Amino acid sequence: MVLGIDLGTTNSLAAIMTAEGPRVLRDRDGEPIIPSIVTFEPGGEVLVGRAARDRALDLPARSIYSVKRLIGRSGDDLDLQTTSLAYPVHNGERGLARILIDSHEWSPEEISARVLTAVKDNAEAALACAIDKVVITVPAYFDDAQRQATRDAAELAGLECLRILNEPTAASIAYGIDGSKDGNVLVYDLGGGTFDVSVLQIQDGIFTVKSTAGNTHLG
Repeated sequence: MVLGIDLGTTNSLAAIMTAEGPRVLRDRDGEPIIPSIVTFEPGGEVLVGRAARDRALDLPARSIYSVKRLIGRSGDDLDLQTTSLAYPVHNGERGLARILIDSHEWSPEEISARVLTAVKDNAEAALACAIDKVVITVPAYFDDAQRQATRDAAELAGLECLRILNEPTAASIAYGIDGSKDGNVLVYDLGGGTFDVSVLQIQDGIFTVKSTAGNTHLG
């Protein structure tokens, strides 16, 4: 079985495709979303999801959130993304983002892998089967470095990423636009951390992102 994962800036979730259409998976408490937050307790315990979110106000410098803004980023782009973050970020090897907790440097891929592992664990509990293959959605504006970094995060989580899918394409498919008809589609994505709008062109079953814009700090 292949799992679809929305690795979001604020929240993440998993879904599968069934004969009746897409189905979002829920955890034991009936919650469909997992906050994309990882908190490092002073004693060494690592919390992910709602438990991490609950500790974020008490441990702001040890709670890693919005790491999607950092993945695959370097240089001036990194400087622009870190101004509003409560935890320490600096340029590490090859100018890529590194997050310093105590004396250990964490990459955005390692933090994202923790979130992906939590999503996978919830999915496996909901489906009562093992998951090792995924499709992960990313913003249409993600460049090659950001897409590869997302694949690397999946690998660190023990997942084979079969495909990186543009979020507006995934949204269109989820709402019944399967590519069987040619045309143009306007997709608004009001996320937890970003607001994007994309224009898709569908021709002969192929989805092409013609244009995308938005505000990466409005959500």
